[in-house]
Amino acid sequence: MESSAKFRAKVSMIVIEELELEEGELTDGGHFIDDYEGDSLSLITVLSRIEKELGVAIPTEELGDLVNLKALADAVERHAAGNGNG
Repeated sequence: MESSAKFRAKVSMIVIEELELEEGELTDGGHFIDDYEGDSLSLITVLSRIEKELGVAIPTEELGDLVNLKALADAVERHAAGNGNG
């Protein structure tokens, strides 16, 4: 079973790579689009990597709510629990 901290670390790494951020630049509350110049395509790529690498599918309808690392990590944990993964 993946721990909450492991999920968060992996999600954080994916976001850092996809938004081309420096290590330590990403914060829980930093807005992906406003603060990190991400766009909807980069966020869709993040979701697809999470599904591929963590086995957690997050519906694209939730994309509008996934504005920062905290919201994204919470969604990953919520859907992981619902999927019976981990």
